[in-house]
Amino acid sequence: MSTRASGPRPTAQRKSQSRARGERGHLPLGMHLVGSLPLWSAEETFRTVSEVAGTRLRRIPDGETGPRSDWIVWQYPVLSSRPEFEVAPPAPDAYRHLPRLRIRDGADRSGLAFGSLGYAAAAESSYREFARLKLEGVIPGGCRFEVSLPTPLVPVSAFVGTEDQAVVEQAYEARLMEELDEIIACVPKGQLAIQWCTSFEFLMLEGLFPVWFPDVKGGIVERLLRISRRVPPEVELGFHLCYGDSQRGLHREPDDLRLLVEMANVLAGGMGRPLNWVHMPVRRAAADRDYFAPLANLRLGDETELYLGVVHQEDGVAGATQRIEAAQSVVKGPFGIATECGWGRRPRAQVADLLKLHTELCRPVSKSASHKPFAWPDGVVAIPDEEWVSAPVDTFGLSYDVVDGHGWYENLDPTVEQLTRELRDGDILIDYSGGTGILLNRLRRQVFDRKIGMLIADSSPKFLRVAVDHFEGDPRVAFRVLRYLKEEKRLQFIDEVLDQPLIDRKVDALASTNAIHLYTNLDETLASWARVLRPGGKVFINSGNLRNLRAAPNEWILDETVYVVHEVAVGIVLTDPRFAAYREVLDDEERLTRHLAFRDRVFLPPRPLSLYTSALENAGFEVTNVSEKQITATIDDWFDLLKAYHEPVLGWVGGSEKIDGVEPTAEAIDDRLALIRKALDVIFGGRPDFRCCWTYIEAQRS
Repeated sequence: MSTRASGPRPTAQRKSQSRARGERGHLPLGMHLVGSLPLWSAEETFRTVSEVAGTRLRRIPDGETGPRSDWIVWQYPVLSSRPEFEVAPPAPDAYRHLPRLRIRDGADRSGLAFGSLGYAAAAESSYREFARLKLEGVIPGGCRFEVSLPTPLVPVSAFVGTEDQAVVEQAYEARLMEELDEIIACVPKGQLAIQWCTSFEFLMLEGLFPVWFPDVKGGIVERLLRISRRVPPEVELGFHLCYGDSQRGLHREPDDLRLLVEMANVLAGGMGRPLNWVHMPVRRAAADRDYFAPLANLRLGDETELYLGVVHQEDGVAGATQRIEAAQSVVKGPFGIATECGWGRRPRAQVADLLKLHTELCRPVSKSASHKPFAWPDGVVAIPDEEWVSAPVDTFGLSYDVVDGHGWYENLDPTVEQLTRELRDGDILIDYSGGTGILLNRLRRQVFDRKIGMLIADSSPKFLRVAVDHFEGDPRVAFRVLRYLKEEKRLQFIDEVLDQPLIDRKVDALASTNAIHLYTNLDETLASWARVLRPGGKVFINSGNLRNLRAAPNEWILDETVYVVHEVAVGIVLTDPRFAAYREVLDDEERLTRHLAFRDRVFLPPRPLSLYTSALENAGFEVTNVSEKQITATIDDWFDLLKAYHEPVLGWVGGSEKIDGVEPTAEAIDDRLALIRKALDVIFGGRPDFRCCWTYIEAQRS
């Protein structure tokens, strides 16, 4: 929904706008909720709003219930509780009649910092309800979770003395940006919408509220652009431009929309990222064209929706219709409707009537959502009736699964983003060598409400057993074991373990993360991928264990550290009396060679990137993109993984049943782990982390 200035337009644009209005004439397109609602909880807000107006909304807030119900007042104790502050009498022009906060004499002004403000904690809690209700079909599939935040300038200007606002604003903004980051980290980007709520900014621009910085307009614009650029483009971003709430607090009704339009144009043109919506209040007496005339100068991008606060409960449909018609005489493109501000200060009994009023005044933005869950094709069994499914969870599978919490596993994030962009309702993805489901766990947080099938194929029943527990109750996830065929000396190919209906249908995408470097029969494996992918189906590969010539000089190939661990461990054994018992094996060349061969089967020597791209092309794929990312691995995290694989890493220390026919003693395993850790500390000079190069390959079946 975009809005341009009135005047001549290309014919195609006039036709597009005509279609946008539809057969019902001048009804606006959709509605917007500014943030607060006078309901008891986030769940009640989501259910109430979705039931009455779900198809009219692109975003639903949590209602700012509980302590947040009075907008920013709940931030007063957050500030006042800091020991640096003392209280002073309220100022004559204060937002509310609360004691003014000032930094006490002798306090460390440079060390002022805030702990939790509560916004991130509230968003995380509310999003859990949002996600649950969306999965249950209560919330329409197209709706995002809207988080409304005050600009940092607002609480500081409201509660802190003017002479101290410069210092306090800097500290408060720093903490609010951290909370914004926390919100973005805990809510999937594709589900999130952030709204900055301005209010005092316009009162400052009108000269009605004190300002501590000299260039009022420049200072306000710089602040709004700065905090907006903190929001990544995958997260929707909008502004509630406000002159206050007529229900309570400071409130002004300007003569026209001039200043709001000026600010909207500056924001739309200066953020360097999409502006997804702008909300402007409209005074109740605005029923003439002159009030809306500045909208002719509005310059918003095609991606920006405009919402006008034309709905006032006091004059209902008749009054709103007059304001809508006056606005439409200037704005030729579609716009949506709203009230002038949030509803949190209204009586609870008004909510149902206000929602109903909105639905009478605007068209839906989406059809009623179909909540039919994903279903595998007839004849496809998601969880096979095999012994491993009901076997006890193995400790080795659990020990590997902990890598999901390791920082270097952020290597999965680019692949998750690729799959999030690619997958659509009805698609089926194979997570090849998916192990315990670490990739799908992360992907599911991003596409939790999409009707897609996800099949994990792996050669380890122990890993898959852990995955079954992770995805218990999710009918979208299926599992297949790739068994080793001893006579043919190979793993089963993917088309040998899929049910025939799935082979007939073909799958839409396949991901292989942190595994392709392990495939000894690479050509045959890739050919099997091509056999199960539809034409145009996508493959997403990542690996930190292939030789990429574009890697930086200080970036490691991850598994090469294992080879260096061996070399350093040999030196330690030869020089440290504590490990003298293991020197004998170093003189047994045949035994040591067998141990190193076992290591090389688990940690294969890196092969060049060109080998993989050529193999993909030979298998019938077009390589569409190759990229790299630097990943930082901590020594502690990498040691955790090597502990799980200690036998192939340093099996010659204490021996191995696979090689020597005898299990090592517990003391020998302790020595082995101590040697691995000591070697890592020597290799990296006691540093806490090291940098690796991860390579990402995208390909498409020709």
